[in-house]
Amino acid sequence: MKILLIDDDKVDRTSIVRTLRDSCYPIETEEVSDAEEGIREAARGGYDLVLLDYQLPAMTGLDVLNAMRETPDSGTAIIMLSHHDDEALAMACIEAGAQDFIPKHEVSVPRLTRAILHARERHRMEMDLRESHEKLRCLAEQDPLTGLANRYVFENALDNALPQAARKDASVALLLLDLDKFKHVNDTLGHVAGDSLLMEVAQRLQAKLRSGDLLCRIGGDEFAIIVHDLDRVCRLRQFTRRLLEALHEPVSINNAEVVVTASVGVATYPECAPDTVSLLKSADVALYRSKENGRNQICFYSHQLHEQVHQRIELERDLRHAMARSELELYYQPQFSADDGVINGTEALIRWNHPTRGLISPNEFIPIAEETGLIVRIGEWVIEEACSQLSRWHQDFPLMQGVPMAVNLSAVQLSTEAFAATVAAILEHHAIAPQCLELELTESAIAENPQVSGRTLSKLSDIGVRLALDDFGTGYSSLQQLHRHPFQVLKIDKSFIQSSTSNDASFLEAIHDFTRTLGLEVVAEGVETLAQRELCERLRFDRLQGFYFACPMTRDEFGRWLAASTGTGQVTALP
Repeated sequence: MKILLIDDDKVDRTSIVRTLRDSCYPIETEEVSDAEEGIREAARGGYDLVLLDYQLPAMTGLDVLNAMRETPDSGTAIIMLSHHDDEALAMACIEAGAQDFIPKHEVSVPRLTRAILHARERHRMEMDLRESHEKLRCLAEQDPLTGLANRYVFENALDNALPQAARKDASVALLLLDLDKFKHVNDTLGHVAGDSLLMEVAQRLQAKLRSGDLLCRIGGDEFAIIVHDLDRVCRLRQFTRRLLEALHEPVSINNAEVVVTASVGVATYPECAPDTVSLLKSADVALYRSKENGRNQICFYSHQLHEQVHQRIELERDLRHAMARSELELYYQPQFSADDGVINGTEALIRWNHPTRGLISPNEFIPIAEETGLIVRIGEWVIEEACSQLSRWHQDFPLMQGVPMAVNLSAVQLSTEAFAATVAAILEHHAIAPQCLELELTESAIAENPQVSGRTLSKLSDIGVRLALDDFGTGYSSLQQLHRHPFQVLKIDKSFIQSSTSNDASFLEAIHDFTRTLGLEVVAEGVETLAQRELCERLRFDRLQGFYFACPMTRDEFGRWLAASTGTGQVTALP
């Protein structure tokens, strides 16, 4: 038996050790005279029992006892020793977790040996009881079939989620999911098959959750999901759609292929309801509507949210036909040299001329294109169209000779293995020098799939295409990206240009210094005032872009502007 003795009195320690040696049991004793050292030594483990003196210099034995018992699975029995024969003190020690209390004047071989054996047995019984309580708690909180949290846990979690969201000014989404025609499975294949189906569904749904979200089985074939911090419509819709997609693959049960679909009702706090009861009712109503509308779909209770989702669905449907109907169009915004005002670059910006909604900003439809994968075809069209137009301008206007065209990329395009080969084929088809195509991307686009993105960027650089890091200054590791990947151009986010003045331009001056050291070309976008232009010119940035010089123009407008420009390509500021 290995015993830890914590006592600051050397005489007492010697006496207790002698008593232990006189017992008939093989005992190994470790002595510690300091309370904090005793706590650390006990925490290392390996002791069968701790003999703890109540009166210690730095803290009382009761404080030491409480510190030791902070570990829920503490596996060591503790006997408290004291020079005071005090019943109240003994009771306090027992209540705090000691297995016994012995006045030091009672310490003898029989008394101490008996106390040690009883203390170890009592501690073993306490551990068994604690384990039983833990098993009972699991039974009370866990669905026995699927292993998911049950309705009891769900209701408590929802009650706690709303106040927490209110304190953080955040949102909570409640999803109720019900399997469609589950009764048919039970009736035709039996309840065992139905149970197998529920377990498979639980595993598939659980695999799609983010950390912090809670999936519960609240009864029969109905599941509930509490989702935190998903207040944006596109993200919430994308999340719920992933849940339904997880059920698309048939489930094999008893050599039969079972196709699973589900109806989902969604309600959000605080938009839909101010409390848990109302939120549950709202989600339940949405679930009912989902079933009523034909099942295998998602219904949002919030009228505003539901309308936004409906509009997004319509927009996605229209976007699938936009290219075939020639509704997509490129606008062009020129860039100018800070030294002499000569045009030395241009950027192609996509727009969507919707037949009923008019001109739609890319901020509205590009996320849809990325989510649906349409961005691959759209992005290829943009590069094709931009290179085709640049080829004509190079031929028709001397001031455009060698001027590069910048095109924005998305993370989805970077993740396409054949993307670099596609770009090379487009450049060859239009006889465009690779250095005249500049591909812009943000560091967030790289971060989504860094390995594939890195390979694609290397291939593009090998072709000779110029790479530009866009929105510089707004990310978390832009300098790291400049070090990792072959960027040649850095594009300063317009927020820094527009917030800086000639008296407060330390950030821009720092960019100027390190870009010169790294040999990077710098584009300052968002230049809208004379003061901003003068600041950028003073810092000698390579290219300036913004409404001060010219707004984005259609192909025809840009052509007329080129035709009207002087031989130097200089322009005056727009009013």
